[in-house]
Amino acid sequence: MSYTKLFANTVISEAYHKFRPPYPIEVVDRIIKYLQEKHLSPLALAIDVGCGSGQSTRNLSPHFEKVIGCDVSETQIKKATETEKLANIEYRIGNDEALPAEDGSVDLVTAAQAAHWFNLKTFYSEVDRILKPGGCLALYGYGSAVEFHQNSNAGELQKVFDEFYYGTLKGYWEGRRKHIEDLYADIHLPYSDAVRDHSMAIEMEYTVSDFVGYLSSLSAFHEYKRLHPEEDTLQTVLEKFTRAFGKDAKSADHTTMNVSYPIFLLLGRKPNS
Repeated sequence: MSYTKLFANTVISEAYHKFRPPYPIEVVDRIIKYLQEKHLSPLALAIDVGCGSGQSTRNLSPHFEKVIGCDVSETQIKKATETEKLANIEYRIGNDEALPAEDGSVDLVTAAQAAHWFNLKTFYSEVDRILKPGGCLALYGYGSAVEFHQNSNAGELQKVFDEFYYGTLKGYWEGRRKHIEDLYADIHLPYSDAVRDHSMAIEMEYTVSDFVGYLSSLSAFHEYKRLHPEEDTLQTVLEKFTRAFGKDAKSADHTTMNVSYPIFLLLGRKPNS
């Protein structure tokens, strides 16, 4: 399945915007620290590729004179422009094979939860074209190994999630999802000056209904739903989660759970000469 088509769905765009977990500010702080170790000029321009509805793009705003977020999905860009408007951010429809910047004009290129969809050979060539000497590339995201360890009923919650993610949705994932499962272990940056950081995590408190909303943003769920339109799969999962708390589905908007997602971060620096 083409990722252009995969994320063109308006329902997916809405679910991304509403339910996908935000990255902690520590991720951007780590990226900026790495960038400024050897790149001391004022930070003029960053480009966030595969920006979706702008969650990761907005985090870059305080550090750069201008930030460009680009995505292949018109619906995602529309949602991004409708959300919080920051004066130094511009959103454009664009893809990984033609980045919207002049040669040697960009300080930082980022891709959050997106690079596994790219043609990496072409993307890396484009990144190298637009980065300034000493500029950086940052690929990051969060893994699918969701954990509920902070909940007293963690075992039951984990069982419900695993049955849905690894059972119901098995066979409905696009093949490149394996890179998320492996925390980008098989993705390597084009620069020798590169590091990996697995020290961070996203910690979220969801209501049961909002976490099921997150599950509704998964691409595999939409493929499953397309082939099984008669099934109310999300309602079934919601009921299982609330039963794990000893409650019924009516309490889903008020019952909370703590969820942890592991973050992976790859950082690379273009040589100065």
